Amino acid sequence: MTDPVALLESAGLRVTRPRVQIARLLFADGRDRHVTAEQIHGQLSRNGAPMALATVYNTLGHFVSAGLLRPIAARGSDATRFDTNTSSHHHFLNETTGELTDIPEGAIPLNLLPQPVDGSEIVACELVIRTRSK
Repeated sequence: MTDPVALLESAGLRVTRPRVQIARLLFADGRDRHVTAEQIHGQLSRNGAPMALATVYNTLGHFVSAGLLRPIAARGSDATRFDTNTSSHHHFLNETTGELTDIPEGAIPLNLLPQPVDGSEIVACELVIRTRSK
């Protein structure tokens, strides 16, 4: 179990009640997840810890800046998702359910991608592969 206070401190973030509450939701069990600000907002309300949606967005933005989260803006998706897995990896986006699923790092080799015409080097690639339920 991840200690939210220690996590915030190690990321160089000031420890505040909203940050601790959101960090607890996102990181306490160590599982990777893809969430929207609205989902976090709803979960906080259901847990008896209501918080302004603007505070949730601001806190998630601070987590992104500190490297704790990675934003994923997938075209066709309803909102930006925040990924707790900050390693380099790809995603499947199920257009029917809206669910994002991780594709492991290295599953799509970078050497198969077209090379930039200006001679620059590809250092990372993040694909969102859209699928539909049958």
